[in-house]
Amino acid sequence: MEEALEGREGGWEPLFEALAPKPLNRSAALLALGGREREAEKAASAFSCAAFSVERGGEEDGAWQKARALPGGGVLVSLRLGRKVPLDHALFQILPEGAALTVFDPGRVEIKEGLYSMCSCYVTDAGDREVLRNFEALSKAGGKAIDLSWERTRQWRERALSLFSGKAVRSFSIEAGRLDAGVLLLAGWIKGEFSLPAKIAQGPAFDASVSKISALFEGGEADLREGEGGKAFEIRDGGESFSAPKEEALAGDLLVRQMGLLPPDPLYRSSLSFEIEGAQDVG
Repeated sequence: MEEALEGREGGWEPLFEALAPKPLNRSAALLALGGREREAEKAASAFSCAAFSVERGGEEDGAWQKARALPGGGVLVSLRLGRKVPLDHALFQILPEGAALTVFDPGRVEIKEGLYSMCSCYVTDAGDREVLRNFEALSKAGGKAIDLSWERTRQWRERALSLFSGKAVRSFSIEAGRLDAGVLLLAGWIKGEFSLPAKIAQGPAFDASVSKISALFEGGEADLREGEGGKAFEIRDGGESFSAPKEEALAGDLLVRQMGLLPPDPLYRSSLSFEIEGAQDVG
């Protein structure tokens, strides 16, 4: 009883008794695991839909919710669930009927089978945490699972296509500060797009993911590198050099973009499998 009173005073209500505001758009919904309320709010605002963020409580805690209507018709619902409360069962009872659910799992890839069967897209964010193990899990998960690093590399892929297509490229090299998901996906994409493996080497920025893509081709070389603290691309093509803008890649913005691209890009699936040369040189 004391726990219930404390919960009500903080805006929390028993999950299956409270009446949350109805979102304007009931065809889409987001579930953000790990208490990622900021990303959930951004998605709810962008799509005028319901977005749920989840935090786990103790063994004996029950199921609580705190809902807030957002400008534009979206609804943000914070969930606090005891460890004995099955998340998929709780969500099933409050999810808008027929909504295409996107699940955002920011941690290590451990596909939750109950949630996976309910969702249209399962978005992870492997980063550099046991990245090869994560990729193996994503490969087995099927077409609904995608890593957010695929969206982080989108601008690199678009610029690389513009720069290297039409050239008789003999070799590719990727400089990186760390061997993370973005680097491996770029290497896989290069192999699929240009039928050449990419050598990966240690770059000068040890806290960065991809810092440069270089290509040797008949008659010269070209490279694409990050400059201005990640706000621009510096492009060198033979004897010519110029710059181009590069957007900041915030997790919430990338997640919103992925929700608008359902289902996951089929090209992503083919980029999960690749051969890497020189990966041992990257710390």
